Amino acid sequence: MIHFRGRDFLNSKRTVFLISGPPGAGKSTLADKICKSMDGLCVHIEGDVLYNLVKKGWVHPCDDHDNFFLNVLWDNIVALVENFTQNNMNVVTDYVFSKEQIFSVIDRMKHLDINIKIIVIKSDINILINRDRLRSGIAYVGEERIRQIVKDFNSNYFPEEFMLDNNDADLEGLVDVVLKEDRFTVN
Repeated sequence: MIHFRGRDFLNSKRTVFLISGPPGAGKSTLADKICKSMDGLCVHIEGDVLYNLVKKGWVHPCDDHDNFFLNVLWDNIVALVENFTQNNMNVVTDYVFSKEQIFSVIDRMKHLDINIKIIVIKSDINILINRDRLRSGIAYVGEERIRQIVKDFNSNYFPEEFMLDNNDADLEGLVDVVLKEDRFTVN
């Protein structure tokens, strides 16, 4: 879903937040809270919702070995970011981006006059597994995949300045950190 909030301030540079982390880390929850805390219009692009628009031929992202659906997802995210920022809206996007994927998306947006922030949420693996157990349907990932995704994230070596710990932390405090600290800014 795409969520709008706030008023438009035409003279300020738009900010795009790219939030990543393993399933259950709190990406969508944090993204929603950031949107509601922003000045001006703000859009929440939920990567899972975009990915799951495919109804016939859908495969789990972990099984998209040729990256066909993931490449379509990146195209759609970049197109939406461009459209929304050109219409003076801030954008918060959340998805399980790898380091390579997130920097590829940023590279494709470098022509835009925007601020970009990367936030990579990390949580204890047992917390992630417990949160996943509360999910149902396609949102449920399973312990084995959670462990593999966390292993992949740990081997990605995201720069430490982009990391944000969420072991049941105070969400309002995390939102303040993301909005106020420059360490997440990449341009």
